Amino acid sequence: MSARTDILLDDDLDLRIENGDFVIGPSDEQHIELLLRSAPGHWKKNPLIGANLAQDINGFFDGEARKRIRLTLQADGYTTERLKFTDNTIQLDVE
Repeated sequence: MSARTDILLDDDLDLRIENGDFVIGPSDEQHIELLLRSAPGHWKKNPLIGANLAQDINGFFDGEARKRIRLTLQADGYTTERLKFTDNTIQLDVE
């Protein structure tokens, strides 16, 4: 899969603007982050997409959460090669 490009967001998820214009660039990492943060119903065009990881905060990272992540990424065209949870961090290898 070729790298996707889109309007980029800053660390606060606000639009990045430079010289009075939107910043456009590679956006795969941004897409994945937004998919993991969002819940089903957040995207009007694709109402079933979203891993809703906020519900797993201070909980267990179990098979259900892994399945939600894999299915959400797959629905957007990504293939999850590795998915690991350590030290409150999710490590992903995605193509």
